[in-house]
Amino acid sequence: MSIKETDTNSLKRAKQGEHIGTRKTIPELYRSVDLDGLIIDCNEAYANRLGYNVDDVIGMSAFDHTPEIGRKHFIEVFEKWKKTGKVTNKKIQLITKDGEIFDALLTATNRFDQDGKQIGSATILRDISELKWLQDLVMITKFESLYENSPDLYRTVNIQGIIVDCNRAYREKLGYTKEEVVGTNLLEHTAARSITGMSVNMANWRKTGKGKTAEVWMKKKDGTEFPSLLTPTNLYDDNGLLIGRNVVIKDITELHDTKEVLGEREKIDKLKDEFIAMISHELKTPMTPIKLYSAALKRPKMLGELNKKQQEAVDGIHFNALRLERTVADLLDAQKLELGKMKFEKKEMKVEELMANITRNLEKQTQEKGGQLINQTTEKIIIKSDAPRLAQVLTNLINNAIDFVPENTGKIEINAQKKDGQVQFYVKDNGIGMSLENQKKLFQKFFQADTSLTRKHGGTGLGLSICKGITEALGGKIWVESEEGKGTNFYFTTPGDGLQ
Repeated sequence: MSIKETDTNSLKRAKQGEHIGTRKTIPELYRSVDLDGLIIDCNEAYANRLGYNVDDVIGMSAFDHTPEIGRKHFIEVFEKWKKTGKVTNKKIQLITKDGEIFDALLTATNRFDQDGKQIGSATILRDISELKWLQDLVMITKFESLYENSPDLYRTVNIQGIIVDCNRAYREKLGYTKEEVVGTNLLEHTAARSITGMSVNMANWRKTGKGKTAEVWMKKKDGTEFPSLLTPTNLYDDNGLLIGRNVVIKDITELHDTKEVLGEREKIDKLKDEFIAMISHELKTPMTPIKLYSAALKRPKMLGELNKKQQEAVDGIHFNALRLERTVADLLDAQKLELGKMKFEKKEMKVEELMANITRNLEKQTQEKGGQLINQTTEKIIIKSDAPRLAQVLTNLINNAIDFVPENTGKIEINAQKKDGQVQFYVKDNGIGMSLENQKKLFQKFFQADTSLTRKHGGTGLGLSICKGITEALGGKIWVESEEGKGTNFYFTTPGDGLQ
């Protein structure tokens, strides 16, 4: 009997099969063989499909169930299994007792004895003669140019969701060959997040015969995912029974950033910018006279003497006015950095002078807590950079250190030195340190190691994110080294433009 004749018989058998609502797929065939290929076990489905009883099959050679034309290929598959221990989804041919040849997909895994010695294989075979019949039907009913060459992804599945055919766009997008696709379940190409929805979609379709367009995340061979829109069209046999469906799959990755979404984002960004600008202005306007008048009250010669309680009150007002001023400045700087609107002006500067000025400005603040601020800078370095912005980074880091060092025994060291053609700064303290988990989040906006309402240390959580933004905008980088209970070291670099 020729292959062409067997294909014709397969088609006739599929068409003449009994149907109740939908065509039924033949169950999986099982056999177990030893290392010589002798069958030592099989299920009834295997024996019946080949035209035997189970007792007749036991002891036969698996090679006897392979037609002459496909025996060489089966031997290769068999030898591969013995070497690798596993064969998955390999197409082979089987021959029945009366000479009918049909295609099957073979999956084999090792069987071992109690001592762990390989003794044979457990083999699952899926009869895909129905797939062949459906493929023939697809070839008859489809326009090759519309299906195979469509820019959209096409696939054809049977009633169980087994892929019968697919076009070039589908294969290229998912990264498979046609041989790898045909015979697999469509869920193998569905991302985990969409498997439940896809399963429900298929179940409803099998029950009602109505396929609905659905948004599904697809999974490529390399594991990456993309969103798609699936539109199914039913396939029926000559008797009008549902046998499968063609599915058009559109990649909608770009649609996730539609003009409508972008427009909404622009509105949100605009509202955010307007809100921050308004709040900053509203805070800054009353803050200026508060700061000036409280400073004036602290000077007896300007507005008269104050008693002790009055002096303490004025000091508190002035301190909090300055604190509020820093908060507003942080909000504005964070917004400028996010929008890329912060201005930088690079000029030639002496690094040792910068470090000396920083020490002089913050030394009193450190001493008020009973601590020391030590400038270890000894190198005379000249670079071209933005001195005020570098001072802002250093001031933020030192103020942060002052907040976390212990009372009376606090020690903060700062330094700047040439390193690998750049200038490296550091701020080291003997404070409380921090966990590795907190270090990973430290430069995120609004991050606070302690977010409880009763936390001891104030601040907006913007200071370190601003330091990172400024450092990187100037072409450098910033990092931290710390251990709980053993202090914290901040490092940052800036390019050595014009380094001397």
